[in-house]
Amino acid sequence: MWLQVAIQPDLSYVVNILSCFAYNPGKPYWNTIKHVLGYIKRMIDYGVTYKTTGDLNLIGYVDSDFAGCKDIQHSTERNIFLVAKGPISWESKK
Repeated sequence: MWLQVAIQPDLSYVVNILSCFAYNPGKPYWNTIKHVLGYIKRMIDYGVTYKTTGDLNLIGYVDSDFAGCKDIQHSTERNIFLVAKGPISWESKK
């Protein structure tokens, strides 16, 4: 969990979904885990950058759905806030 929160914010959603199936993993679960690990390996040299434009406006994006996950029948809300064109806060929750 720490990796997806502190290092790779783009993994928050997939780690959240995968954790729901950790109690009874099947073959599709392990295939997805291998895919995520391959993604991490390819993206290891990428990072968050901040642009010094002199304009420090706060920009926020919010997205939600109503019972959009067919597996667990829950709604999901996601948000991200940017300053200097870099993320300072993000969240994904049911």
